[in-house]
Amino acid sequence: MFKYKEASLLGQHLIPNPDKTLFWREEQLLIVADPHFGKTQIFRENGIPIPGGTTTKDLLRLSSRMDQLQPRKLLFLGDLIHGRIENQTYLNHLIDKWRRRHKNVELFLATGNHDLRSGDPPHQFQFDHVAKEIIIGSFVFKHKPTFDGLFYGFAGHLHPAVTITGKGGMKETLSCFCFGPQGALLPAFGSFTGNQVIRPTSDDRVYVVAGDEVVEM
Repeated sequence: MFKYKEASLLGQHLIPNPDKTLFWREEQLLIVADPHFGKTQIFRENGIPIPGGTTTKDLLRLSSRMDQLQPRKLLFLGDLIHGRIENQTYLNHLIDKWRRRHKNVELFLATGNHDLRSGDPPHQFQFDHVAKEIIIGSFVFKHKPTFDGLFYGFAGHLHPAVTITGKGGMKETLSCFCFGPQGALLPAFGSFTGNQVIRPTSDDRVYVVAGDEVVEM
């Protein structure tokens, strides 16, 4: 069973999920950072022998969360597709199948640096809104965490994580959500992505993804 923590910002309620998505309850908006769909295929096309199937699994994970929460809107915080793919037929098929399952969900993309490399998103996504920054209510959504204080921001890009020291001095690096004074960082959703260890300050609220739990530090 999933266990939830909840963050309150400007009178709004946000739920960090163990699958690294964030749900804005009042807006019925599910937020996803850095899926990097197609990454393993790009590696394989370039002669790097790694197992495939991560995009299929990630889309199924996303569908599972959407089926549970029934969001009206879904917003990607950039790096949707990892890069240019030589043969995109199979990826397009996966996306089309996924989109048909969630055809009534309004779809947003705040473009990131990898989106510049990969070009326009596959038309099978049928995005309703694509922009560098997307403003909804009192919040701004973008890929890179360049927060100016005009709106509270949400971003990805860094793939944030923290290192936890457990019993016996054992250390483990875990993905995290980090809510700062001007903006929040979301962990990378993609299962074939690395992490960058961040150093939170005393002003930050950090939620660590630990298996099927989200734990506030």
